[in-house]
Amino acid sequence: MKQSRDAVGGVKITLKAAITLDGRIATQSGDSKWITSKAARTLAHRMRAEHDAVLVGIGTVLADDPELTVRLVKIPKTREQPLRVVLDSKLRTPLSSKVAQTDERTRTLIVHGPSASAAKRRRLSELGIDLAEVPEVGKGELDLHAVSAVLGIYGVRSLLVEGGSVTHGAWLRSGLVKRVALFIAPKLLADSFGKPLASGPARRTISEALALKNVRYRKVGPDLLVTGLLKARSKPA
Repeated sequence: MKQSRDAVGGVKITLKAAITLDGRIATQSGDSKWITSKAARTLAHRMRAEHDAVLVGIGTVLADDPELTVRLVKIPKTREQPLRVVLDSKLRTPLSSKVAQTDERTRTLIVHGPSASAAKRRRLSELGIDLAEVPEVGKGELDLHAVSAVLGIYGVRSLLVEGGSVTHGAWLRSGLVKRVALFIAPKLLADSFGKPLASGPARRTISEALALKNVRYRKVGPDLLVTGLLKARSKPA
C-alpha cells in the first residue's frame, strides 16, 4: 500500500458490530454465529469492501478464527481486499489461523507489544505476515494512537473495527473512533454472562455515556442498522 500523506491522525475509524437487543455480541462461550440475518451480513461485507483495513483483537481470532475478507459481495475494480489487522500484544495468533494465511490479495498486519516472543515474530514473518511493534499502555493493552500512526504509514485511510468486547472498549476509550455502525437483531440472550458490545471500567452515571449525532436508522431484513458519529468529548472516556 502507498504511504499516507497524513500518517498520524489521518485514519477514519468506524466501529462495527452485530448485537442482540440486550447488547450482546456473543454468548459466554463466544458463539456469535449468527446473531444477524444473511442480509445484514452481506451489508457488513460491503462495509469491509469500502474500507482500507479491517481490525480485530486476538480474542476474536482465538474464538472465531475469522478470515476478515470480503466474500459476500464483489470488490470494486478500483479497490482490493482490505488489509487484515490483528491487535495481539503477546503474539498468540496461531500459525494455522486463517489470518495467518496470506497471498498477494490477502495481507495481514499483526500489531504487538515490546515483550512479544522473538521466535514467534520470526515464524509469523516467514508466513508473509507484516509485524509492527507499539508501546503498551497497560497490561496487554496496546497504545491505539501508535496503532493508528502505524496504519497511516501503511496507507490506511479508513479502518473498520470489528471486535471483540475488549477491543471495542479500548477503541471507544481512546477517543479515536469517529463513527459507529451497529446491526441490531431482534433477539434476546437474557444472559448476564454473554459478551457485551464493549467492556471496560464501570461508568457511574448516564451522563458519562458516549453519545451519537447524525443518527440514521435502516431496516436490513429483520435487523436494524443504527449508524452515527460519536460526539466529541473534552477528553477520552
